[in-house]
Amino acid sequence: MTVDNKQPRQQEAYMHDYDGALNEQIIAERTVDIHGAFFLPYLGTGMSLLDCGCGPGTITVGLAQAVSPGNVTGIDLEESQLKLARENAAKLGLTNVKFESGSAYELPYHDNLFDAVFSHAMLEHMHDPLAVLKEIHRVLKPGGLVGIRSVDLAATLIAPAEATLDRAYDIWLKYRQHCGGDPFLGRRLRALLREAGFAKTIGSASSETWGTPQLAESMMSVLTAEFTGSKIAETAIQMGWADQAQMDNAASALNDWGNHADAFMAIVWCEAVGWKV
Repeated sequence: MTVDNKQPRQQEAYMHDYDGALNEQIIAERTVDIHGAFFLPYLGTGMSLLDCGCGPGTITVGLAQAVSPGNVTGIDLEESQLKLARENAAKLGLTNVKFESGSAYELPYHDNLFDAVFSHAMLEHMHDPLAVLKEIHRVLKPGGLVGIRSVDLAATLIAPAEATLDRAYDIWLKYRQHCGGDPFLGRRLRALLREAGFAKTIGSASSETWGTPQLAESMMSVLTAEFTGSKIAETAIQMGWADQAQMDNAASALNDWGNHADAFMAIVWCEAVGWKV
């Protein structure tokens, strides 16, 4: 698998389907205990917290439980995700969390409002992550802290190795960049926080793995949609990255991988915490 940090970036667009396999099987299953574990030790009861790019709110509700009776606000642009988030909070009977529509580039909140801000799997989709972090810095109180988690897809492992899969993966990286994101952002989180004005930062990393027959089969359907779905296939053919036969071969190779007895996949998440002076 090659790493290309010099692909031209176009206008930002969310590359995933909100009703697709990734959202249904991965994003909807995320929890604060796993995906926000790096941030939990810094939270305390009574804090006010903003979850920026909250999606379906499965992490947000855990944050609300962690800071209760403090109040948590989840913000996202996608109304279908906000609807799911409100439903998830209602199922748990939470009264200290609310979900609102808004852009991370122009947060609809006063300066110095929140004790903490959290963001998971959002910055890598943004064409100007530094602008987002400056907005987060603005809405934090002095002494407040931010926790960010983003993937760095240069470290992805897919085994057994296969040339068609490698090619499909490289096209997927190009597509992420074409949509305005940075698949290698994770390693830069500390630097971005410093540039945004955070005086103290710490970094860490963790992995997410799929290493059982059941998990590999589940991930196969996600990767098939991600690597060969209609949006990426149309773009790949239009941009000259692949033709239809190559996209069909990629789907076949993914099916073979998901049913292989030794199938294994791992991705690396980078994390950073920063404090506002």
